[in-house]
Order: sequence, then C-alpha cells, then structure tokens
Amino acid sequence: MKKFKNIYEKNSKKIVEDHHVPMNYNDYEGRMVKQNLYKLHKYSKELFEMIHDYQEMESWVQEKIAKAADYIGSVKHYMEYEMNYPEGEKDQYDDEETYEQVHSIDDILPLLRQSVKENKTITFVTKDSQQVMVNSTLAENILNTYEELNDYNREKFANHLIESKNKFWTIANFSSKSS
Repeated sequence: MKKFKNIYEKNSKKIVEDHHVPMNYNDYEGRMVKQNLYKLHKYSKELFEMIHDYQEMESWVQEKIAKAADYIGSVKHYMEYEMNYPEGEKDQYDDEETYEQVHSIDDILPLLRQSVKENKTITFVTKDSQQVMVNSTLAENILNTYEELNDYNREKFANHLIESKNKFWTIANFSSKSS
C-alpha cells in the first residue's frame, strides 16, 4: 500500500508542477477525492483478482461495474481536458479554431477520417451545443465500429454520435471496447 501511495503522491506533485494548478491548502476536497479513489483502486484490484475470464456474472453486477467504469472515465477525461486547457487559456484556443457543428452523420464522418489520416484531435459541437474532442485512436475505433454495423444499427449509432455529448461518449466507450 505504501508503494502505491508514494507513487501516486509523487505523480500528483509532478502534475501540479507541470500544469501550475493553483493550490488552496485550506480546502480538503482533493484529499477526500483521493481517499475515495484509493478505495476504488483497492476494491477494483481485489475484484479483478476474484473474477475469472469465463465466470458467469449477474446482470446487475455487470451493470454496476460498467457504470462505475463509465463514471470514472468521464472524470478522467474531464481532468485531462482541464489540465491541458486551464481556465485562463480557453479563450486563447477558442479564438484560433472554429468548431464544426454536426447535424448528421455526413458531417461527422469526414471529421473522423481527417483525424485518423492526420493523426490529430478534432473538435466538433453536438446537436445539444456541447463541444466534443476526439483523438485519432478514438476516431478510428468509432469508424471501424460504424462500418461493421448493419443498416438499422448503423442509423441508431449515427444518431447517438451527434445527438448529445453524453450519448457520444456512450457510443465512444462502446466503440473502444468493440475494437
């Protein structure tokens, strides 16, 4: 346990130094979050070791684990974005780039292909006016999954991709697991 704690504290200090995150030493929210993440890490590791690859699991157990993975993934992506684009820098980036509003699958497919071809992150706005950033690996996973679907599922998949940010990330997670 001490080893994990030492590694985590060392990496946390490096992240703070690298990204110049302002520290408020009177606020213990970060400490409480870290305590919960530590428990999550510990319990996840224990569960991982308990479960065998071909073991049958109750559907509610599968659902709880999938939701937990989805929730923690959402927080991770949010934190990555906030660290790469701190509040003071967002306006600077917004002025340099315009983001494509997508209305149909025909709007997003060329953007995804461009991301894969140029190995770059693309940004677009979903129908609910939320901004989404997609790296080339995720774009490739989405494209591959889209191509493998039958017409009926392809239409549902396409609608979810552009309808809202939340539905986009649900589809993105599905695509990553399918690839």
